[in-house]
Amino acid sequence: MINRANTPQQDFVTAFLSCSVRPEDRPLVDAIADRVLWPLGFRCLTVGRNISLPDQPDDAIRGIIDKVDCLIGVATVRTDAAERSNPNRTLSFASAYVLQESAMAHQRRIPFLIFKTPEVTLQGVTARNLYIEVAPDMPNGKPRFHARRELVMSALDELKKPAITGRGQRRRDELLAGVGKLSTFVVGSYAAGSLFEWLSRPDCFGEFYYRAPECKDCKHRGDCKVEKARRVT
Repeated sequence: MINRANTPQQDFVTAFLSCSVRPEDRPLVDAIADRVLWPLGFRCLTVGRNISLPDQPDDAIRGIIDKVDCLIGVATVRTDAAERSNPNRTLSFASAYVLQESAMAHQRRIPFLIFKTPEVTLQGVTARNLYIEVAPDMPNGKPRFHARRELVMSALDELKKPAITGRGQRRRDELLAGVGKLSTFVVGSYAAGSLFEWLSRPDCFGEFYYRAPECKDCKHRGDCKVEKARRVT
């Protein structure tokens, strides 16, 4: 188990956790998210795991990835396939969503890190960065990494640094874009866009609760969930 107490508030980042949501993979995914990532300041969001949106899955995923600071993948075996040129060789692949979501993050230029079980063959952009192997079984309920603790810590620290830097840059870009629009258009025309969106947020923004009736049909629920995750200490 990796633990780091008293993480400064400004060091918390939101991460899209790209993983299988199948019951058989849930223990490993939960152990990595709760025992490793949470103590280090990563607030993980996954469509189908702790977020549900009315959009089509691909649209919901893209919407969340557009708002997070980084992506962390947990690649577990979903499919075994034989090579056509060598039928005696079998390859194991993770869910196609891990590749798709990592590609979305890469296209958006947000940093990402992949954890994978040893038998998984990574494809495309998932194999371009450092990856860390993790054992699929957990005899004591804790994830067992096939790497020194120092390497795991260093990899997550190196993920967090550009995530925080990128978040700050995006906020500055959004602010400058807003100022530029205000200087170009009348306030009324801009208020119909992003400024109106910001002003129209309810007082409870950032306090999403899935059972609250006022949250059920709120148009801000997606952004609200991300903001809630960012605020949690």
